[in-house]
Parts: sequence; structure tokens; C-alpha cells
Amino acid sequence: MSALLGLALLTSPFVTLPPPADVGAPALVALGSDPARLRLFCWSTRCGDAEWRQALGPSSLLFAGGGAARPPTLPGSDPWIGLYAPARSRTHAASYANNWRIGTRYGVQAISNGPTRLDVQLGAGYRLASLHDDGIALPGPVLRGALEIAHELGPRAQWNQRIQFETGQGVTFVKQSLGLDVVLWPSWTLESDLLIRHDEMGLSGSESAESSLRLRRRF
Repeated sequence: MSALLGLALLTSPFVTLPPPADVGAPALVALGSDPARLRLFCWSTRCGDAEWRQALGPSSLLFAGGGAARPPTLPGSDPWIGLYAPARSRTHAASYANNWRIGTRYGVQAISNGPTRLDVQLGAGYRLASLHDDGIALPGPVLRGALEIAHELGPRAQWNQRIQFETGQGVTFVKQSLGLDVVLWPSWTLESDLLIRHDEMGLSGSESAESSLRLRRRF
């Protein structure tokens, strides 16, 4: 009895069931016999040039409703590198009014780079009253202008000059100032000024000059 049981256990792995009557189409049989063919087809893989595909893809603004897509650009194809440098306007305009004059002026900073600075101003107004050391002594429409020049003579010295004029009602006023500032110590500056005034009325006129020397300390 035990011999028959052992023989049945040894021969059972080799016993096969009869095949079914209908196995289906041959294509289904071939597909089922090869598990590799059951995998999903992959039409795209991530390659080393993935950043190129991203650059060539549509802009995200198109899907976000931000407008039309920008033209495709490739990495490194920009002809320049964007840099930000804050800049100030070289022109300025202003209107003013006080107890002795109303008007407007326009200025241009012709030279602003390097050790030299040049600024030109021109304007028109109406003089209400005379003011000492400001312009002509007669009320009426006037034309005003100024020229400012500054030049650095080194890290410790600066020379500056200002020419201011006003004309109207047949009278001309010109004031010119020259200055030289020298830094003696970090908090001490020696300032020297020369001021020349010229008043012209018809065929006559007057001229005066004064100078000053100051030692200024900044706290």
C-alpha cells in the first residue's frame, strides 16, 4: 500500500490535464504566452536633453490664460545677459513761487560721469519784488539761467564754479562764484570762495567782488 502511495506522489507533477476544447484566437494565445508583450507601450523617455524639450514646449502663460505663448528659445541662445543698473534722469524741470518771483525752470545734466560735472539750467518767470543778490531790481517778466561746473582735483580737493544770470526790462544781472574745497582731515574742510556780481542798466552798470575763507568741521 505504501509503495503505491509513493509511486503516485512521484508521478503526479508529470500528469497534465487535457487541453480545453476552444483555446481562442492564435493572437491571444501568443500574447498570453509572452508576459513582456503585456506591458504598456512607452512613447517617450527622459533623456539627457530634457531641458531642450522644456524650452521648446509651450509657455505656461498660454495654459494660465496670460496671453499668447512666447516664441521658443533654446538655452544659451540669448544674445545678451540681462543686467540691472539703476540710473537717474539727466533732465529735471520744476515750477516755483515765492514772495519775490514766480516761474519755471528746466535743467540738463550734460556731464555726470567721471570727475567732471556740468549742469545747465534755463527758465522764465515774473519778478514780483527785488531781492538782494538774486536778480534785477525791477518787477516784470524775466529770463533766468545758470551754469554749474564741478571738477574733482583728486581724492581730497574739489573745484566748482557757478554762473547765474537774469535779464529783463533792459536790466541784466550776472553773478559768478568760484570755490575750492580741500579736505584736511576726515571731519575738517577748508573752503575758499570768490564772488563777483555785475549789474548792467542801459549804458551804466556796477560791479562788486568779495572773497571768503572758512574752516568747517562736520560733526
